[in-house]
Amino acid sequence: MKKCIVIGGGFAGLTSAAYLSKAGIEVELLEASPKLGGRAYSLLDKDSGSVIDNGQHIMLGCYKDTLRFLKMIKAESNLIYQNKLKVNFLKENFKLMPLEAVTSLYPLNLILAVLNYKAISIVDRLRILRFFSKLPFTSSKNLKNLSVYEWLEKGNQNDRINEAFWKILAVGALNTNIHKASAEIFSYILKEIFLNGNKSASIILPKYGLSETYCEAARIFLEKNGGRIILSERVLELKFKDFKVIEIITDKRNIFEFDYLISAIPLFALKNIKSEIDFATDLELSYSSILSIHIWLKENNFDELFYGLINSKLHWIFNHNDHVTLVISDADKYIEKSKEEIFKIFSEEFEQYTGIKKEGIVSYKVIKEKRSTFVPANDMLEKRPDTKTLIKNLFLAGDWISTGLPSTIESAVKSGRVVADKIIEELNSE
Repeated sequence: MKKCIVIGGGFAGLTSAAYLSKAGIEVELLEASPKLGGRAYSLLDKDSGSVIDNGQHIMLGCYKDTLRFLKMIKAESNLIYQNKLKVNFLKENFKLMPLEAVTSLYPLNLILAVLNYKAISIVDRLRILRFFSKLPFTSSKNLKNLSVYEWLEKGNQNDRINEAFWKILAVGALNTNIHKASAEIFSYILKEIFLNGNKSASIILPKYGLSETYCEAARIFLEKNGGRIILSERVLELKFKDFKVIEIITDKRNIFEFDYLISAIPLFALKNIKSEIDFATDLELSYSSILSIHIWLKENNFDELFYGLINSKLHWIFNHNDHVTLVISDADKYIEKSKEEIFKIFSEEFEQYTGIKKEGIVSYKVIKEKRSTFVPANDMLEKRPDTKTLIKNLFLAGDWISTGLPSTIESAVKSGRVVADKIIEELNSE
């Protein structure tokens, strides 16, 4: 039986390990931390007893690889599925402005959702629809050197529309402001979400904490298929011979017996592994941060699972019943501030939009993800490497690999599935 070592226990590593073990390949997954999940995990808050995520993650109906993976490991029941698109947007003083597909008849439902979106004038709503009408005929080649902002400007979208619609969508999907983000990759996302039927635009949320949602199910699936997961073991160095990895040195042992190696860790972590051959570590990526502020309220009167905020420094509010989570994407300007300063800024914003004063907040936790995602700028996209490296038995996986997607769960899962497919195909051709 062939054996594969997988470095990294996030979505990419767990996906590749699951597909390989299902195909009858012996898999050993090494994770440096004492938990699975990578940058998408949950933890128990000891003070409140609540399970909180390191960062809130939204999935969409168009996340085909993610949904296929979760179904395979029998975790699809751990999700909350919208039947059709509905987002409750908020203006100041808790003015609800829903974007809702009120019928199931596609694409009429999406057209009506935009036409009924009262956060902007009817003239601006028609501008959005005209923009969408051109989307099926938009070539990615014509967008290669444009930012999202430049593309929107060419499409007759103004600042009012950007603040109430495009910024919320683009910053949420790309974790980068619209002046930096690539129009090419944003156009791909829009086509995937809005041009593939009803389910593609519907939002999917984890029913439980992230670790409970998928990590445990992936562990059980992997072990049932003969795989092993080793936590708290860090890879320090790789040794090569004839352009093959022949030895993996960890902080606990030296590993010689394996046929393939998959690195499924972020680029910045990969750079910390000593290597005689430079196979991807010369690449430089810029990163964007995300802030999550978990808040426990004296009284939680929110009716919806989540809200998007219009023209606010605060982007999303997620309702977990026992607590709420405030999410700030593209948060670089705040990330170095103290947790007390961050809470002051965003509790005031929270009050302005919801009416809930600081006196109504029992406690809070601030979680910073400084390198949450890479910046999907035009010059970065062409530099993303393929899963196959110049090392014969070494493959790469992760949301930063060349998947055609931004730094999302779907990108990570897709990379894991693609690398497993390549190894299986290679073995079948022998």
